[in-house]
Amino acid sequence: MIGWAILVALAAGEGRPLFYWGARAAVISVPESGRPRGESARVTEVHAAGDARGPVLRLTFDRPVREALRLPDGTPVSGRLRAVLYADLDGQRDTGWQAGPADLRRGADWRLEVTALAVGADPEDKLEAQALVTVALAGLSADGRRRALWQADDASAPGQISVVGEWLEIRLPPAAGQPAAGARLVLALDDLTLDGRWPGP
Repeated sequence: MIGWAILVALAAGEGRPLFYWGARAAVISVPESGRPRGESARVTEVHAAGDARGPVLRLTFDRPVREALRLPDGTPVSGRLRAVLYADLDGQRDTGWQAGPADLRRGADWRLEVTALAVGADPEDKLEAQALVTVALAGLSADGRRRALWQADDASAPGQISVVGEWLEIRLPPAAGQPAAGARLVLALDDLTLDGRWPGP
């Protein structure tokens, strides 16, 4: 039976949860000093887990995501949602991207970027204007060059990208690889970078 919270979310045009998180602790928590309030939604926590279908991430924002993607009059807007995560799949900083020795992103194997894109109404197809949450995954070479691995949005891939309240859940594709227990995740927020470890099973 579908829970009441899920029914409310579906009625509001939101997605379904992709993973049962229970009481799992966040792998990255942004301190209050790193959470300036403004028009754009900001990440406050990153959760990571995995199951038989592969790795999954949950980004918690400082407000409901759909609220951040609309102006007060309800008009969808781009650019008010952005998050960038790096992953060092083997936890070894001497493999992957060779950023500076003090750069937490050193050793990263891929970069994931979340953005929002406003799309106008299409009366012919009976589509209302909306803001799509897009996710782009790129592999990183040792010199920092990017190679596109996957891109999707919550409308075209609801089984992989789902918005529920202040949460954005992302079920990563096979191209992302399987992070080992202890693999590093790095959240980049403007001039602030924070890292955490991928949990074990």
